[in-house]
Amino acid sequence: MNWDDPAERLALAERVGHEEYHRQLKQHLDASVVSRVGGHAIRPVNTRFGRLFHVGETDKAFGTQDEAEQYARDNAV
Repeated sequence: MNWDDPAERLALAERVGHEEYHRQLKQHLDASVVSRVGGHAIRPVNTRFGRLFHVGETDKAFGTQDEAEQYARDNAV
């Protein structure tokens, strides 16, 4: 499953239904975590700006894992 492909995500949702789609998405997101800092899960995401590192539920992402981890330390939950 290519989670970066909207067409594949739609096809999965249509095939397995809403609840199962979200269960699989959560499993994917949990598996993609590269570190946990300050209560935040840090994970890589592919964006139109290239690969960034997303910080938990903050809606913030950074160009390097180090920058993301520093932000997470400075903004611990």
